[in-house]
Formats: sequence, C-alpha cells, structure tokens
Amino acid sequence: MATSATAATIRIPYFAITILLTLSIFPTSTMAADILVGGTGYWTPYCYTTPDAPDTLKGFTVDILKQIFQDSNDQVKFMVLPWKRCLKMLDHSQLDLVLDGSRDSKRLQKYMFSDEVYQLDNVFFYLTKNYPNGLMLQDSSEIGKYTLGGITSLNYSMYPFPESSVQHRAANMKGMVAMLRYDRFELGIAFKQILFSNARMNNYSMKGISFTAIPEMNPLRFYIFGNKNEKTKLIINKINKGLAEMRDSGIISKLQRKYGLPEN
Repeated sequence: MATSATAATIRIPYFAITILLTLSIFPTSTMAADILVGGTGYWTPYCYTTPDAPDTLKGFTVDILKQIFQDSNDQVKFMVLPWKRCLKMLDHSQLDLVLDGSRDSKRLQKYMFSDEVYQLDNVFFYLTKNYPNGLMLQDSSEIGKYTLGGITSLNYSMYPFPESSVQHRAANMKGMVAMLRYDRFELGIAFKQILFSNARMNNYSMKGISFTAIPEMNPLRFYIFGNKNEKTKLIINKINKGLAEMRDSGIISKLQRKYGLPEN
C-alpha cells in the first residue's frame, strides 16, 4: 500500500525577514557581522595605500566609513584590490561594498549606490613646453587631433571619445606622468583632484604640467556601492544617514581639510 506525505510550506512575512536581516547585520549583542569592503590603493586622497603600509587602506572615503561604523558592533574590513578584482569579487558576493564608483559608468548600473560622497573634475593634462600659450578645447570633435594616455585598469567608456583612442596606458598615475614627459602621448586623462594629490603624496613633480577641462564632461559624482539585496540596502541606509549627520556636524568639512580637498 502506497503512502504519501504533504510537505508544509511555512510563509514568513516580508517585514519579519527584514527584521531578522537587520538583527544579523547590525546586532545589538556582542556578536558582530563582518562588512567586507574593497578599494584600490591609488585613488588618492580618497582611497589609497602608502609604501610603509601597503595592505592598509587610508583616505577620505575610508575615514567616512570608519566614522559611520565606529560605534557599531559590525566589523568593517577593508581589502586592497585592483578595480577589476573589486567588481569580480562583488559579483561573486565576496565583498559587501566597493568604494569610489561613479553612477555614470555603464558597467556599474546594476549596483545599489549610496548618496553622493564627493565629485571630481575631468581634465586633460599636458606639458606646458608643448603648449606655451595654454590649451583649450571647445568641443569633443577636437580631441581626435591628439594622442591620449590613461591608466590600464580604468574605464573610459563615459568620455566623449572612443575608449579605443586611449592607446597609451600606464599602471598608475606616476607612470602616466612619466610617459607624458617622454612624449608618449600629448594629453593625459585624469581627475584634477586625484592627480595633484597623488603627485603630492608620492613625491613626484608636476612642474611644467598644466591642465584643461575635457569638453562636454560635467564633474563626476562618486559613491559607495554594492549588490542589490536586502543586506546592502540596510548597510547603504546606514551610510546615507551617517553621511547626512557628518555633513550637519561639520565632520565632512574637517575631513576635506585633512586631505586638502575643497570644501562644499
């Protein structure tokens, strides 16, 4: 004689799931959750390393996260990774957050973003000996007249020129400046704040180098981001609340002064 059994389905209300996730991510007991954060080591002064501590992330964005979670039981753990590795590990749920991404990047559209953390100015930098009267580009159609240099790991798809036109690439910004001085290209692509901060912190000269705005490019806004799931949503909500409180209390302005950034 055959027998059959019916499996019972237990339905948990959505609000109950949210509460359980909140308790697991932001516990009130001594049990803490790890929040794994990836960042590059060269995005000075926002996220960078120094020769004496190559495995330790420092910088403006790093300090913001530390401040927001300083009174939390959760353990924020930072990992120094190349940009492409950050995204790959995030896609495999090996990271919870990645620092310093732009919503203008097509490849990042699938992620969940915090509120704006900062914005950067897009510039071409060049040797003043080659352009003693300065250089100003009126529109993007003029860019094709020049050879362009960039960073190997960076994505240039959001710029008003084909990414394939960035034919000369260096491993880092110091290398890109060196290539410019050897006339490997005419115009280097950079964010002004990061380029000059990187030079100052890594002790290489910017003498004889000037810059001009990239036509048809507004300042890029940068964020902290992660996968679209309930855990990330709760973390991002906490970050957004912390950012607002830090702006109101003047802590953001204090950090901007610490890293030589313009206050806004």
